[in-house]
Amino acid sequence: MTDAEFEAHVASLKGDGYTVLPGMLTNDECDAATEALERLAKDEERGGFECLFNKARVFERIYQLPDHLRLIRHFLGPDALLGAAHGRILEPGEGSGGLHADGAITGHLRERSQAPADEGRRIVSHAMALNNIFCISEFTSRNGATMVVPGSHHIASMEIPESAVEKSRIVEADRGSVIVFVSNIWHGTSKNRTRGRRYAVLSPWRRNWQKGAYDMSRIVKPDVLERAGEEGKLIFGFDTRAPYLEHWQWDRETGEPKPEFEAFKRD
Repeated sequence: MTDAEFEAHVASLKGDGYTVLPGMLTNDECDAATEALERLAKDEERGGFECLFNKARVFERIYQLPDHLRLIRHFLGPDALLGAAHGRILEPGEGSGGLHADGAITGHLRERSQAPADEGRRIVSHAMALNNIFCISEFTSRNGATMVVPGSHHIASMEIPESAVEKSRIVEADRGSVIVFVSNIWHGTSKNRTRGRRYAVLSPWRRNWQKGAYDMSRIVKPDVLERAGEEGKLIFGFDTRAPYLEHWQWDRETGEPKPEFEAFKRD
């Protein structure tokens, strides 16, 4: 990615709230991901589509793409955290056409966490999180591609008016692309009007200090973490672990007791 291309993606995310990064995964990688999702779908009710990086090597690619990481860190900081890696297969006929914004379960839009002083407004001055859809299938206007309301990430109101659907835009993207969007943008899934399945991997990223849906540092398998290299402990949030010893006994970078207090190590 050239600097000019990077700046164009930044401008799109700031203005419209989304952008599309082409060619992030190869056709072979998409084939491998499709095969893995088909296999994991048989165990979906028991978490088969959760934390995919632990379940097939191809899904480790979602945090190994330099251009993609550069864009994420531009908006969320150099210590941004991987939030999850979910699989999704959209069957023919599925897709509600409804709209929502991300962050309602554990994030900044969680209903019970809204304070009276917020006065029904959400944080729109900065990107709180970015969601990423890896297009394992081509995303088209007919197969259930994601739809967004451009610019809606700037609207402070928590309420989504019914008229917003009329302003939505379907985001078409080639197979192997990544759709990146600000978590505040109003978005949803359009209807799959084809006879084929549509495959995707959803990968939210968040700021280092935000609570996530998982404690990723305790979920990631040791061999997966080792393959992640030097940045693995940063991406999986080892430095976000809350100390269970006094601060002078704790190493924040590793998320563990200092070597001389290793006897107190848990897990």
